[in-house]
Amino acid sequence: MQDQEGKLAFSSDDKIIVFEGRKFLNFSEHEFSIWIPIQMRFCDTDMMGHINNVSVIAFLETARVEYMNKMRDIAEQKGIGRDLFSLILAEITCVYRGQIFLKDKIQVGIKIRCFRRKSFVFDYIILAEQDDSTKRKVADAQSIQVMYDYFEGKSVDIPKEFIEVAEILERRKIPLIKSS
Repeated sequence: MQDQEGKLAFSSDDKIIVFEGRKFLNFSEHEFSIWIPIQMRFCDTDMMGHINNVSVIAFLETARVEYMNKMRDIAEQKGIGRDLFSLILAEITCVYRGQIFLKDKIQVGIKIRCFRRKSFVFDYIILAEQDDSTKRKVADAQSIQVMYDYFEGKSVDIPKEFIEVAEILERRKIPLIKSS
């Protein structure tokens, strides 16, 4: 949906607002069924004593890799022999909601929001568990991955098997958005 100047748009579920080209993400814990624990290291901290923003982006990468490893396990169990995982990161957005400290226990929730013909969108939420076992949201994030043939140097359609395996992993139907 756009305002009169075409500057404001909402996603279909209003979890993502785009205003003047900027994404405003706001996810909740119950939207995610896949959680990846993150082992923080002292080198993830910066001189202010909290986890550096670059490390947070690396946590998202760890979650993506673990998600793909889970998909590979399912593909292997299903006897899918071809490589489904040739992709490239095209975009990443992270909205920081609070500081993370070395003593916090971090988990990244990850899910595929939707598929397009050649790309798909990951949503993320990062929660920090404190000493008293309370959780607080410290970041929302989103990334776009494109299926990519590295030998040909071009994007390719997402294999139907990739979608099937992702839906098995997430135990839900993932929307396929067809471009006009």
